[in-house]
Amino acid sequence: MRSSEVAAIAGVSVRTLRHYHGIGLLDEPPRHANGYRDYSAADLARVLHVKRLAALGFSLSRIKEMLDADAVEGVSAGPRAEAEALDELDRELTLQIERLQEQRRTVALLRRESLDPALPVDFGRTTKRLFSGERMHAGTAAVEADRAALVIAGQFYREQDIAELERVASRLEELGLMKELHEVQQRTDALAADASQEERDALVADSKVLIEVVLDCLDPANWDEDASNDTLGALTGSLLEHALNPAQREVAERVDQIIVDYVALKRANGGS
Repeated sequence: MRSSEVAAIAGVSVRTLRHYHGIGLLDEPPRHANGYRDYSAADLARVLHVKRLAALGFSLSRIKEMLDADAVEGVSAGPRAEAEALDELDRELTLQIERLQEQRRTVALLRRESLDPALPVDFGRTTKRLFSGERMHAGTAAVEADRAALVIAGQFYREQDIAELERVASRLEELGLMKELHEVQQRTDALAADASQEERDALVADSKVLIEVVLDCLDPANWDEDASNDTLGALTGSLLEHALNPAQREVAERVDQIIVDYVALKRANGGS
């Protein structure tokens, strides 16, 4: 039989047959005088065997190991070797199913709570409270930079960092300041490049009130930034620097300074 005939009967492509030859799954058959390969019925059975094992979920490399073992140990070893391989495959498939089920549970949770799929679930749940959903769908340069910064932060934040964010969100809600936080975010997003100094000063003043509440929720032991926080700050700072207009950058720099000064004051007072 020619390669095209074997491929048609087995339901594979001629390219697949060549690939099997290339990786040693199928021996090269003899050729006719005209150069065409001459496949035997045994070759066809081998191709069908490989195709069936692959359909069950075995990798081609694993199939080659199984068939090579059969060739070494003899025909009688084939059923035993394949039974052992099936047991192994069943264990692997069980683990895959468990992983897929966990992925489905996560997807369902993301959909149910309208969480950002780019963020770890707990982190996304907390940031959703701190950033209004309306704002995060605005599509402005500043919002896109904030979202990218959150994606990066999600890689750095530890469980205790997320717990602190949850305390911040809860405290702001207890004090009735969450709406004010969202309003300040929206005012910052809308701040024009030529905004008046009065408008900038008002935004900084309103931000200061919220910053002090936020910092009071944080553990003073975490104020000494380690290398990873320095890296996070540099990465997120770079994102915001390119996204903010001059007025927004001025407000952001003044807000950063308020944070530095307040942390220094808290340290001087022993964290209280």
